[in-house]
Amino acid sequence: MRRCLVLVLALFAAPAHAQPSEPATPDDPVEDEPISEDTELGPVVTIEAITIRGNTATLEEIIRLALPIVPGDVLKQSDSRLRDARFKLLGLGYFRDVTVGMRKGTARGQVIVDIVVVERGTFVLDKLWFGRTSVAPYWLGVDVGDRNLLGLGISAGIAVIYAAPSALEGAREQWATELRIADGSLRGTRWGATGSLTLVHGSDFYRISGEPNATYVDHFRGFAYRRFGGRWGATYDITRLSRLSAQARVEAVNTLLPNGPSRTLPDGREVRVDLHLDPGDSRVITVGVGFDRDTRSDPILPHTGGRLTASVEIGSSAIASDYDFATGFARYEHWWPLRDQRHTIGFRLAGGIVLGDAPRFDRIHIADVNRMLTPRALGLVLSNAAPLEILNTRNDKPTIGEVGGIASIEYAAQLFRGTGRKRVYGGDFFFGAGLWALAQTDGIPRADTSVWGDLPLDLYIDAGVRIDTDLGIFELTVANALGRLR
Repeated sequence: MRRCLVLVLALFAAPAHAQPSEPATPDDPVEDEPISEDTELGPVVTIEAITIRGNTATLEEIIRLALPIVPGDVLKQSDSRLRDARFKLLGLGYFRDVTVGMRKGTARGQVIVDIVVVERGTFVLDKLWFGRTSVAPYWLGVDVGDRNLLGLGISAGIAVIYAAPSALEGAREQWATELRIADGSLRGTRWGATGSLTLVHGSDFYRISGEPNATYVDHFRGFAYRRFGGRWGATYDITRLSRLSAQARVEAVNTLLPNGPSRTLPDGREVRVDLHLDPGDSRVITVGVGFDRDTRSDPILPHTGGRLTASVEIGSSAIASDYDFATGFARYEHWWPLRDQRHTIGFRLAGGIVLGDAPRFDRIHIADVNRMLTPRALGLVLSNAAPLEILNTRNDKPTIGEVGGIASIEYAAQLFRGTGRKRVYGGDFFFGAGLWALAQTDGIPRADTSVWGDLPLDLYIDAGVRIDTDLGIFELTVANALGRLR
């Protein structure tokens, strides 16, 4: 009974963005024209002016710079840029609702575009970490930030976490902290800048004996490491809904590795274990590029639209890195509305590949593809739990791999949409299921099993409630609860 109560009460805070609610009432009556999503309908008109109302903390210039339209543009009443304007403003994360309407201008063929925004609190609780496992008797951490500092469009944040040491040999207490800052539009241009500093005092582990699913601490040995470094990047808005990014990373790593790490297999054989880290001091220096296109109707509780992200990162001795490797990751999701958008079906596909001699923390961890396990927090590994065996595939799935991904389908139903007066903007019930997989590129198929039994994949299931609030989004889900106790 006690465990059931913990499962029900487990929460997780994630990034908060805008969410629909009742718009502010204009001071003067406005004869709004309906805006259709059809791009070939309606008379041709010229934008005489754009009015913006409802912003008290956000500078009007920040809003105007995000708009895909300006006075003087010629368009149809159903032009897709009007719809994109709403999506772009919601995507800023500063507003819980945006409405776009048109009224007659001072001359025939001219219109005034009215934009009404409803601001939300920009101080958010991005993440809340807590839980207990055999590797960490307890851990506690928080990630907070301001997404619109002083109304200037600058976001800043800080994250800290502490994990107590366990009885695992070689383990120690863990802690980490990270500082972040970003400006999506430098001096009103399409260019932006990002930066972060991270310090990790960590302790990872590897299996030395036991069956693949054994989780007793005696079957593992820990080792200590420390990481300190920063990331600096630039962004460029290709369109109002698409963004390119470039990034550089410099990181110093110090690792205290055990001598000759090895594992004794159940049949008595002893094999060497590669911990994918250089002993002593080393450097990780990389450069990377990324792409992001977001057309979701809402970035927290989407019921229409989709998002595509992709990134490539390269480390090489040619730029003074001690690790030569390359990583590629991509994610795609799309939502199709059902029954007036109160219900929706979503599809998610995400995956990645790691090539070369990548450091341990740049490889794919099993919790990255299976949310039913404790996720890494600021890089800290907090659990040694094995994944649930649902499909009767191989029971020795790797913990760290080079190829991995997840494909899932999710159904969501709108529970409520609030006015924001009580700082609770909306809630959805959802159920999702899919397949996850993680493999090592040097893995050799086993001859004594079937093809199905040798596959390093299994089933992912989750269900629960997402609630959007002024402080952030809170999830009460099965996977979240499992990830804090296993």
